[in-house]
Amino acid sequence: MGQSKESISILIVDDSEHVRALLTMLMKKEGIVKVHQVTDGESAVSTYKQIRPSLVFLDNMLPKLSGMEVLKQIHTFDPLAIVVMISAISSPEIILEAKQNGASYYLIKPYSSQKVIEVLKKLLNITGEQA
Repeated sequence: MGQSKESISILIVDDSEHVRALLTMLMKKEGIVKVHQVTDGESAVSTYKQIRPSLVFLDNMLPKLSGMEVLKQIHTFDPLAIVVMISAISSPEIILEAKQNGASYYLIKPYSSQKVIEVLKKLLNITGEQA
């Protein structure tokens, strides 16, 4: 049995206002209303610890702390954290490093809205289309 959409919370970590707005809109369209946004690595770690979201969308290139460093800190705090790394960097070494540091999925920019929703549903085991 999957999680109900009402109980899901999402943390979006990206310094691009456009990306944060787009991902937030996609989440709301899917019926997920608990969406939190931060713009830098330090805020990402502190916000994660405070709200313990169901899933994190994490950009790799961030001010203050890199996405990879944020990923490491989140996984040290919560080894079961579900984190989707987002990056324009598609080198196999970086993807492998992200996976080794606990990334649940590595989403390469540019990505489609459909892919974001597919990854979200798969990682959180969201079933059905109830709003």
